[in-house]
Amino acid sequence: MMEDPRTIRSCTHLLFIAKNLERIGDHATNIAERVYYAATGEMLPPERPRGGASSRA
Repeated sequence: MMEDPRTIRSCTHLLFIAKNLERIGDHATNIAERVYYAATGEMLPPERPRGGASSRA
């Protein structure tokens, strides 16, 4: 970025996009957990697999 300051703005936007995508994923997880509870009446176990190799891009 220091070599070409014009990229700073684009990189900043990419950081905000990544942050917001993570928030969307967190909200989707919360919704899925609530739907599961509403459908089954059971809570999901507190520990669940996170970010396995198959889910990475």
